[in-house]
Amino acid sequence: MLLEEPYPASAGALTARAEPTYITHTAVPLSRRFPRKTTGQGFHPNDAAQARLFGELMQAEIEDLEDLIAVAERRWSNRLDAGWGAERTPEPVLRLRERLKEAQRLQKSLQARFGAY
Repeated sequence: MLLEEPYPASAGALTARAEPTYITHTAVPLSRRFPRKTTGQGFHPNDAAQARLFGELMQAEIEDLEDLIAVAERRWSNRLDAGWGAERTPEPVLRLRERLKEAQRLQKSLQARFGAY
């Protein structure tokens, strides 16, 4: 436990402190501030379990979005057939498609990082 403040307020105690980017016995700067350990797996088993759970949630979200997009496009098509809809794709459909793309991108990144789940 420190009894004295190592960074007094006059020296900027509330400002962000940067860790040194060199090791004291060498004069060569490090290429990264906090180098990662290189392990065979690259992740902790708990992270893999959490990734599996998140992957299941992402798949459910993707399925829900696909259903919502199908309903929105069907309604849009019905309006066009009735003669009172615009030819341009409605904004809600475009937003749902963007959310679907983002969810698929996240799922793909998760699979690339942790493998099949």
